Amino acid sequence: MISDLRATEVSHLLLSKFLREGQRAVDATAGNGYDTVFLAKKVGKRGQVYAFDIQTIAIERTKALIEKEKCADVVRLINDTHEKLTEYIKGSVQAIVYNLGYLPGGDKATITKADATLSSIKEALELLAPGGVISIVAYPGHDGGDCEAKRVENLLQELDSALWDVFSYQRFNAIKPAPYLLFLHKRTG
Repeated sequence: MISDLRATEVSHLLLSKFLREGQRAVDATAGNGYDTVFLAKKVGKRGQVYAFDIQTIAIERTKALIEKEKCADVVRLINDTHEKLTEYIKGSVQAIVYNLGYLPGGDKATITKADATLSSIKEALELLAPGGVISIVAYPGHDGGDCEAKRVENLLQELDSALWDVFSYQRFNAIKPAPYLLFLHKRTG
């Protein structure tokens, strides 16, 4: 049933269309590690995943999950801000995933911030290979989340439509502001 599809699940469905064995991907907000594991399984043993998070607890949780799922050998965990993508990654990547907001089960006062997120997305746009994709799940329902989501949308609306396809998946009739997906595809020519 389509109403059962959360924004993160739709993100994974779309990412599956673009990610292949042996490619490189980035989880810009590792959190509890679910996106990291998903990316690692998609790129396989010959691929590489870079997983960023500023919170040590998030890196520890992600490490535990990738070890449990037996995909730690293709993941590089980076306990740093996603604003530094290009400091750690050289060359292009096929996919970059953002799951904005706060760490589920963590400190709700520690959230992604609009300025840092916009800086990171600008770097991500440069890192992305032609034909690559960026998935951003925004959470407007927490303090600061609505402002961050609107600023991200404004940035994406300015992208040249000859070079980028930008899509949104959201539930309009939610009782409270629901998470939603922004999905970018970098055209190949």
